[in-house]
Amino acid sequence: MIVFYCLERSASRDVIKWHTNKAAQDCRTLAENCRENDYFIFELIKLLYQDSVESNVKIEILSAIEQYGSGVLPTNSVDQSVSALLDVFRSIYSGQGQLSVATQLLITITTIFIENEELMGTTLCSTFTSQLVDLINKVNHIASRRLRSCACHCLVQLETIKPGLLWKWHEIFIKLVKEERTDVGQDYMYLLISVASYVNNVENSGQQSANDEQGNSEEKELLPAISHIMDNVFYLSPAGLSTIACHIVKILKRCPGIPATVFKPLVLQCLSSLDPCIISLILYIQGEFHGEIISESEERILVQRALQFLRNANISTNIRLFIAQCLMGYMEKSYHPATALAWKGAILPSVFDPIDVHTCKLDFAVRCCGHGSDSDVSTELYYLTQLAETTGSVRITCALYHALFSHVTQNSSEAVGNLVLSITKKLFQNFPHLIPVIVNFLQAVKTSRSHEKLHNEILTLLHETVLSLPMKSLLTNYHNYLQVWLLSAQDTSMLQQRPLRRLLDLVKEAAANVNDDWDLGCMVLSVCRTMMLHHHTDILYWQLGDLLSYMMNHYGDFDIRDQARFLYAFLTMTSDSKGKEIIGAAVLDVMHLGENIADFFHGSTIQTVPAEIHLLDSSPIKLCRDNLEVVYHKDPEKIFRSPSPNIDVALQDYYQQLSHLDTSLKCTFSASLVPESDYNCLVAVAFETGESKELSFSEDVSLAFLDKTETGVVEYSVTPKIPGESTISVRTVFGHEKSTYQCDLQPIQFELADFLIPFPWHIFNIAEKKAFFDQHWIKCTEKNAGTYSGVESIKILKCTRQSLADLWSNALVFSGDEEETDTDDYFFFIPPCFHLMFHARAHSTDLVLHIASDYWPVLGQIDHFLDNLTFTT
Repeated sequence: MIVFYCLERSASRDVIKWHTNKAAQDCRTLAENCRENDYFIFELIKLLYQDSVESNVKIEILSAIEQYGSGVLPTNSVDQSVSALLDVFRSIYSGQGQLSVATQLLITITTIFIENEELMGTTLCSTFTSQLVDLINKVNHIASRRLRSCACHCLVQLETIKPGLLWKWHEIFIKLVKEERTDVGQDYMYLLISVASYVNNVENSGQQSANDEQGNSEEKELLPAISHIMDNVFYLSPAGLSTIACHIVKILKRCPGIPATVFKPLVLQCLSSLDPCIISLILYIQGEFHGEIISESEERILVQRALQFLRNANISTNIRLFIAQCLMGYMEKSYHPATALAWKGAILPSVFDPIDVHTCKLDFAVRCCGHGSDSDVSTELYYLTQLAETTGSVRITCALYHALFSHVTQNSSEAVGNLVLSITKKLFQNFPHLIPVIVNFLQAVKTSRSHEKLHNEILTLLHETVLSLPMKSLLTNYHNYLQVWLLSAQDTSMLQQRPLRRLLDLVKEAAANVNDDWDLGCMVLSVCRTMMLHHHTDILYWQLGDLLSYMMNHYGDFDIRDQARFLYAFLTMTSDSKGKEIIGAAVLDVMHLGENIADFFHGSTIQTVPAEIHLLDSSPIKLCRDNLEVVYHKDPEKIFRSPSPNIDVALQDYYQQLSHLDTSLKCTFSASLVPESDYNCLVAVAFETGESKELSFSEDVSLAFLDKTETGVVEYSVTPKIPGESTISVRTVFGHEKSTYQCDLQPIQFELADFLIPFPWHIFNIAEKKAFFDQHWIKCTEKNAGTYSGVESIKILKCTRQSLADLWSNALVFSGDEEETDTDDYFFFIPPCFHLMFHARAHSTDLVLHIASDYWPVLGQIDHFLDNLTFTT
């Protein structure tokens, strides 16, 4: 926000009041005012003539015009505005005051010329440049140093926009450079070199000049000026010297008549410099004109000076890295085997170097050896290798593989390949978190066809190592290990049947441990998608189909199920080539199918903008649960681990059957519109349930329509994963009068009572119910080898024995009336594979319940369940 002051004009437009107490106004407001009145800018310029207006106010006005010139100045009077500003400059400059305002005026006028290139060829531009040249003609004038410096830079900017604009004054510029003795001489030199550089560039980019004598005369004219500049470099700051020297290098490249020896005084003078900017400049000049400026002995002194920077531990890391890059650039331009080998001994890293400098030195040493050298790689990388294998640091490992890649690029010998394999194997086995670094190295090696053999060897090693890992280790670090299979899936020469079978086992293991989350599913499907893109699906049909089929039916995340179903459809319903084309375009976004005739008809595959969804605060739909029915299904392929590893021999057959049992709850809901709702009829009503770790819901349900006269039926199949109390969020999306709405419904509540199912004796064909109950009771209550297989508790109910028997009649296993005792046994099944047992004994007016279960979380919920049960009875 630029601070400036606004103008306010009276109704008669005769008086302009200046409000000095109003600041921090937005410049865009000023621009809008100017658009409303084309003459408003001239009223601002009038203020610049008034001596009563403070200098800082004038500078702020000029800064606003400079920054927003295109919007402030009217397009039909730009030249008039510039002429007015030039007149203001003359009046201010002639008064020998307000140099800050005059400087800002020059900057503002130059900016306007640059933004309006059509003015560059006009008389107005010639007038302005002539005035600038007249200004800088006052050499050695102390009071106007700042203004003359600004004028030089304005001329440079104008020359940049229109090369050749100032060439007619080049003789004057040469004279000024020789005469100026103040610090502004640096700006004069910069102006002269810029004019010579741009003119020379224009001549070389156009057609070949027919008159070579004219070119030679220009070189003769420039040579004294360049020589004078190089003889007086002590005037220049390091930044100014670098800028001017780079321009001179460009001129000498285009003017062979000017010898490179003009740089010799500069190079010899700076050989002893400790300024990194100067050293880098000398290395650049020497690299551009190698062998033309200084002798070999002087060149060795220059290199030794630069190497001292690189070896000196007291210099900051950034400067050492900068000098190292300059040295490497210099070596590439002037490479000589003998000299480079001598450098290598001087730049070998030490243990005291920072890791960045250490890596840079190794890279430098490799380049010094050249291609195909037989250097001792293991010795040079010993420190980094030991550090990476000991600490497992990601930063150290990145530096190590950077150095290894340099060696691989320069020397593809067998020794280097064996070293890379050895290091990679150790790091891969001991530090799985380093796998992304290794994969990145492999991808870099793959880009070079000459190292394809090394890439295949490393990838095969990693691929086989991941295949041999225990399932627990693979599941724990799947984020890292699956990146290897994702990379190996792109290799058409590697068989993928074993990884697919291993992935299926991994997904089942994750489901058993309730770890089948979205991240794992995305990684697995990425591997499957890559295989489908790079391999023929006929070869992988069975293994890939089994994996995708399992994930689309049993995976815990619904989004992953949908993606698996998407891939499964292409695997089974399209040809291999068509599937690759669609998956590659839709998912990887690397293939563009282009337009076809169908794109120009209705119903084509052109993507349309999705309809806007309106969010409602309250729902017009009410969802009520009506019925809960247990459904049993035996799945021969289903495997569910028993929670008790030490199973009694008498129960082995039962647990074998239980491992293949799939138990679900069929929940029936009635959906109706709220009577006070403003919606009479809804269409395309979709119900979506939220994610839950405890329960797995079937696919989302939808109704074609729903009105106030009828009630819709919504059915869900719920598979318990962790039975117990849980709350499931539900939302609905529906259409009404050509609009789409979305709102949240009341959450679905599940309690422990919903999962307590009287034991299904008919499913397992168990005849001896009492003996079966006793075996489970003993299994849960007896202590074996210092551990318990279950939990037990006691609860006293304020109810009669008969009232409980009437309520739990379906779960009654044994009644004491048969043996004239006062005890009863009740047996409940908790899906997917747990049990809850009660041993009830009457005591006076109370009922004592002994409780046993192989599902310990039930103890936290059973008390609340029984209290509610007692209350209802």
